[in-house]
Amino acid sequence: MMFARAHSLLPTFRGALRIRPRHGLFSVSESAVMRTTRTPLLRNTALSFARPLSFFSPSTPESEKATIFSPKKLFYPLSKSPVREMRDRAALINNYGVCPVCEEDARPTADANKQQHDYKRTAPKYECPDCGYPTHCSKEHYLKGKADHDKYCAALREANEDEHDLRSGRKMSEFEFPGPQGFDETVNMANWDIFFYTRGFPSMDTDRSMRHVSKLLTYPITIASVFHQSSPLKVDKEITPEGLRSIAALRTTLYPRQELAKDGVTFLPTDTLRIYLVGARAEASLPPHIWLQLAHLFPQTPFHVYFIGPEAIPAREVPTGEPGEPFSTSLDARLTFTYDPSLYHDYHDRLGGANNFDPYRDVFFLFSPGFAQPPTRDVWQPSVARLLETKCAVFVTGFDEEDVNADIKAFEQYHMEYDWILKPRENTFRSLKRDVNLEDVRQQIFANWGIWGFRGKRYEVTQEEAEK
Repeated sequence: MMFARAHSLLPTFRGALRIRPRHGLFSVSESAVMRTTRTPLLRNTALSFARPLSFFSPSTPESEKATIFSPKKLFYPLSKSPVREMRDRAALINNYGVCPVCEEDARPTADANKQQHDYKRTAPKYECPDCGYPTHCSKEHYLKGKADHDKYCAALREANEDEHDLRSGRKMSEFEFPGPQGFDETVNMANWDIFFYTRGFPSMDTDRSMRHVSKLLTYPITIASVFHQSSPLKVDKEITPEGLRSIAALRTTLYPRQELAKDGVTFLPTDTLRIYLVGARAEASLPPHIWLQLAHLFPQTPFHVYFIGPEAIPAREVPTGEPGEPFSTSLDARLTFTYDPSLYHDYHDRLGGANNFDPYRDVFFLFSPGFAQPPTRDVWQPSVARLLETKCAVFVTGFDEEDVNADIKAFEQYHMEYDWILKPRENTFRSLKRDVNLEDVRQQIFANWGIWGFRGKRYEVTQEEAEK
């Protein structure tokens, strides 16, 4: 399936929220904003630069916390930035980046000489005066490759200014999130703009504010958009007949009929929807309060979110006890989290198999899993087999069209029986904010750019009438 091509990069936020009870809002603290951006991993040390980790210390000197940038002065060459983290980012590009002109010069040579060209190649240290990123090894190569660089220069400048804006010290009013919605209020999830307006978010006066907030909310709102009554996903266009059955089953839990207890006053408790985030990394580092935005959209249903995978436990989340041990925590009576560092197939077997899952109450999400990545291709296969055994809905995202198509191809090569429930499409609630691959700044993506879904194949049992 073909998509409209997206040229942009991935995001992930981490930071603490504080509750502002007087206004019923949640806001991101200043120190949290200073730590929100995490740098995409380099190709030689990670499976995919769309699953970022921080290269930097979360602490920021007090002198830099007080730095205030004018809205008209957000652009700085990375190496000359007043923000230490941005200077560190420039150093990483200097050490691990690639000069595209040097790379092109080395490409046509014979294999016998290629190593010599690679050895002599210089890492990018010359910063483009227009975008501020180190892009080439010298001014000479910058001028030689400027025509190609101009194709993505504007995107890099946007990323540069976005990162400085997050650390500008200004009041981030866009991070004041609404509390519970009224029962008489209707939310429309046609797109980010309409969702923010109907949900009562602060006015997003600039595209930059939209990018900041979408980067933070893309994980919970992508999940909500699949099940919500005003979902942008269309039946028979993207949602298959089997997908409609799976989503309808989950909606019986999300939109339950309220029943009174014998006292005639108290409502009986409703079933909990269990959301399994398999291979969790970036999504596991979100502050728990961010997930309240998912819970607020379904006020009658409790949620239990499971973060499963070797990197599912952020260091800051580990309670007292043995590091790496699974643990659970609750934000309130309606939102519980479990962190488990196991591979999913081990977790599945430990629970006792597929009989412990219910298609009406259980759903799986895999955010940019990287099925096609050589280091993890074989690791994912037994986990995918266990997911199919549950007969529960499984939704998968990717950071661009190429990533989505590669994962689908790898998934199909597992030769397992499955039903499509959601055809590949661009995700309405992808992140709008760009991140840059520090090993090659030409590469940019959006988190959760595309989405698709599958489920273990179900066979209908029919009984033929006995012959008369």
